[in-house]
Amino acid sequence: MIKRQTTVNRIFRLSGIGLHSGHQVNLEFLPSRDSGIVFVFNGVQIPARYDHVADTRLSTQIAKESGSVSTIEHLMAAFYFAGITNCLVYIDGPEVPILDGSAWEFYQGIWKAGAYEFQQEHGIYLKVLRPVEVRSGDSWVRLKPHNTLDIAMTIEFRQPVGLQRRRVSDVENAFSILNSRTFTMLEEIEAIKKAGLAKGGSLENAVVIGEDEVINPKGLRYRKELVNHKILDLIGDLYTSGYRILGKVEAHKTGHYLNNLLLKELFSDPANYRIY
Repeated sequence: MIKRQTTVNRIFRLSGIGLHSGHQVNLEFLPSRDSGIVFVFNGVQIPARYDHVADTRLSTQIAKESGSVSTIEHLMAAFYFAGITNCLVYIDGPEVPILDGSAWEFYQGIWKAGAYEFQQEHGIYLKVLRPVEVRSGDSWVRLKPHNTLDIAMTIEFRQPVGLQRRRVSDVENAFSILNSRTFTMLEEIEAIKKAGLAKGGSLENAVVIGEDEVINPKGLRYRKELVNHKILDLIGDLYTSGYRILGKVEAHKTGHYLNNLLLKELFSDPANYRIY
């Protein structure tokens, strides 16, 4: 378990294409103390926190004043897995680059930069004390008391995906989650592009599900890559709590909207949790 507050050990940079904008985006990661994870766009500092989430359609977007940054969830998951609690992320566009569609390249960049530990040991973990649940239609996600982060996820799409389940009881070491890519159904792409989105999408950064099979020439990286990726999104969204959550998560067809709503419900009553 992470024992102290941490930041990146040195400045480093990453670049890539924005999934929806199609534009080149450059990131610069700077060590920081007592800040949490903060994005800096056009001079505006935007905390990567659940209470700054402004939009959850297709990705998680945070905003403050005149600035906003979208598609932060994969990078937030990489910070979680790397054990980084504080960092300033300077970005020259309104969208975090998609890279390969997973969190792996972000994690590699952070890992190469290394972590610097502070002496401060408080304010790292949030322990769930009472069950919390949110629903929307037939989708739901609940959080129960537990001594580690334990996630059970169910997704359901048309065939050939169908119903998929996975439980991860040792999340901090579940590195197959890090390397699982975002996905979409072939028939959804045209509508998304008509809306002016997914300009940077390709088979290099997303899994595309055709009528009968996965269209990507190399197929899936893992048999359960799709449910893995939904767990990755959930981890990234949960880390916008500002803490490493200790609790059992049970989720059915959840997405960014419900993930954010869960945190709002959690923080609505201080009796639901304890920070240490």
